[in-house]
Amino acid sequence: MQKIDFSSASLPAHLSDRDRFRLWRDMWMEQLGDAEIRHAEDKPFATATKMRFLGELRVGLFETTTEYYVRTRRHVANDRDDIFVGFYRSPKPQIWSVADCDLSLRPGNGIAYNVAQPCRSFTDGVTSWVLASIPRASLLRQVPHADDRPVTRLDPASPAVRHLERMIDFLLRSEEVDEEPALSRQAGTALADLIVLALGAKGDAAEIAIGRGLRAARLREALAVIEARFTDPALSTEMVARAIGLSRRYLNTLLLESGSTFAERVLELRLHKACAMLSDIRNDATKVSDIALAAGFNDVSYFNRRFRARFGASPTQYRGG
Repeated sequence: MQKIDFSSASLPAHLSDRDRFRLWRDMWMEQLGDAEIRHAEDKPFATATKMRFLGELRVGLFETTTEYYVRTRRHVANDRDDIFVGFYRSPKPQIWSVADCDLSLRPGNGIAYNVAQPCRSFTDGVTSWVLASIPRASLLRQVPHADDRPVTRLDPASPAVRHLERMIDFLLRSEEVDEEPALSRQAGTALADLIVLALGAKGDAAEIAIGRGLRAARLREALAVIEARFTDPALSTEMVARAIGLSRRYLNTLLLESGSTFAERVLELRLHKACAMLSDIRNDATKVSDIALAAGFNDVSYFNRRFRARFGASPTQYRGG
């Protein structure tokens, strides 16, 4: 997965705010598309941009003190013909217009629009978005009416919309996807499926997307909860299912389809946590029983048995080398 990471901290410190902004604007246009941009003169210039490329799809984070942004017919003439799906993150509202549609966007609002449409926006403060893009032709094959309107507000109550936003955040943070081409392709498929569902796919297209994109997103959420809370001895499938709004039965099915049961995943995480602690010289004075408890085991005898079965030595022998 190709990526771009850039911030105003990378610009020469000796330049004035105005010159830093102009330099960034030239670089931004080179990478992301032409536009008329004006910096908020009463604020120190700051920006951060992340882009991740998954084949023809992209995800991005865009934050800047730009207050005025316009793309005319001249600007969009030679750009990609993509559908953009964006989630607004700024603390202050943004006035945003496409064609004859005017919107006042607030934090958490999501929209979809064709990037080839002229648009304009004004923000009093920092502009902040997370975005995903998909080629318009590819999307219209599955959602024929996706661009009937110049801009579409996304339904925040839709599970597909919520999962899409989380998927974008995940891809922007992920290092694993960067390193594995096969995983990058799979992530691109899941992202496309969630965009299709968020924009109202019906019939066979929806069935396929649900079977791939939404299930994958739900599994990722479940694994994130497990990885964040596995050291809690009371962690259960009921707790994880409740945290992500699924039934226990559906959660168990998702985990089983992924290759491991809930108990197997939690045990493996706890054993590796204990192994890492036993290998750390800073824990040499810590009792094995305390390490077991810190890793999520509430039965030291059970911990000893499972550790020996997994690593071929008792915890004490493993610590001693």
